[in-house]
Amino acid sequence: MNICTLSKMMKDRTDYVTLYRIAKAYYLENQSQFRIAKEENISRPHVSRLLSKARQLGIVTIKVEMPNQMHVDKLQDDIQNLLGLKKVLLADVSNEDLRSPQKIARSIATLAAENLMELLGDANQVGVGWGYTIYQTSLMLPKAKLGQSVTFVPLVGMSDESNPYLQNNVIIDRFAEKFNASSYYTSLPAYYERHSTKGKAERDRYSRLRQRWERLDAAVVGLGPRFKNGDFLIREASEEYKQLIAGSEVVGDILASFFFENGTLLDSHEYYEQVSLPLPRLKEIRNVICLAGGTEKVPGLIAAARNGYIKTLITDINTAQLIIRKIQDGESEMA
Repeated sequence: MNICTLSKMMKDRTDYVTLYRIAKAYYLENQSQFRIAKEENISRPHVSRLLSKARQLGIVTIKVEMPNQMHVDKLQDDIQNLLGLKKVLLADVSNEDLRSPQKIARSIATLAAENLMELLGDANQVGVGWGYTIYQTSLMLPKAKLGQSVTFVPLVGMSDESNPYLQNNVIIDRFAEKFNASSYYTSLPAYYERHSTKGKAERDRYSRLRQRWERLDAAVVGLGPRFKNGDFLIREASEEYKQLIAGSEVVGDILASFFFENGTLLDSHEYYEQVSLPLPRLKEIRNVICLAGGTEKVPGLIAAARNGYIKTLITDINTAQLIIRKIQDGESEMA
């Protein structure tokens, strides 16, 4: 090794040490370039050039990150525009909690409870669905006052299940209590056997419930994922009906009505008569707020929004990102 090569290596090493020292003083210790120039006995423009060189050589890396709320706001706008929704709200769920559907649901419920009064606006007749997320929302609602002129109405009949989140009257009662509003109850089951005979009292109750549905100006609903081979939401459902759903291409359900990607409904009339708000009627309601999140619900949420079943979506950030990715992947396949 000759003297010139050795001298160059020593100079390069000195340069790196100097660059590190100056960069550290400026970026980490918040010293001014004038002070650094004085300490190093060089000019201020020379300090500026050395800082620029430190960035070029990777001694300094500058990372610009969008603040979290700005990121959330942009994500909400993107989902709103992609799905044609009126409003989107996103709950922040930790990576650890993403492993638990219940924790995702509770995070969404917390956000929903904080915003529901504002979202309902001037609605007078509010339909309420069932499910874990809506039930959790009913527990978390703060005391407010919509007034006795507001009535909460069940959108689906009762289940034989003991789970409170499938007992619509329980959920309705909590909503009415928290909002100091009125409630309308039903004792009708969610499903009737197709050829079962209803007495006059039952027919009258069903008629009155349908009349209530015609006056709805807002609704709060959940969304279920595509049924596979696990537990079915409704215990009363027959094995034939479960097999029909499992073997179909449905992407989700709202109010126990299963639908396909194009929005058409799975025909269940051969098996049951459902006591639930028909989804075509749900489309007509001007303010339908959907509370749902999780990987398995992404196809259903996209289909529900694009086919007009929901108008406002409260979900979580991860689900929103998955929705965007799925839409982009679909567009790429079509290109």
